[in-house]
Amino acid sequence: MESSGNTVSNLIFILPPVYGAIQTYKDGLEKRYLAAYLCLTAVGLGSWCFHMTLKYEMQLLDELPMIYSCCVFVYCLYECFKYKNTVNYPLLFLLIIYSFVVSIVYLNLKEPVFHQ
Repeated sequence: MESSGNTVSNLIFILPPVYGAIQTYKDGLEKRYLAAYLCLTAVGLGSWCFHMTLKYEMQLLDELPMIYSCCVFVYCLYECFKYKNTVNYPLLFLLIIYSFVVSIVYLNLKEPVFHQ
């Protein structure tokens, strides 16, 4: 029964971020905020799928978006005090490489220890 409770509780990670993404788009805010809301939605959807099925493939759909979202959030934090409409390409490149490496580790090791 706990699995279904975890499934339903993920709605808080799906519905408000979708609303936030819509408002961000309507208000014409920077794309990094839209990306953050969409990543949070992806975490909620992935977690929903995993807790609904408890399959390894869905576990990947649960955990990898968390890694990617953290990278987006790190980018947003480092960009808080920047000039508007500029892109920090070195940081963006580093975070993309990190996400790629973590994805490769997840696909090659069945039990990586990133979330412990």
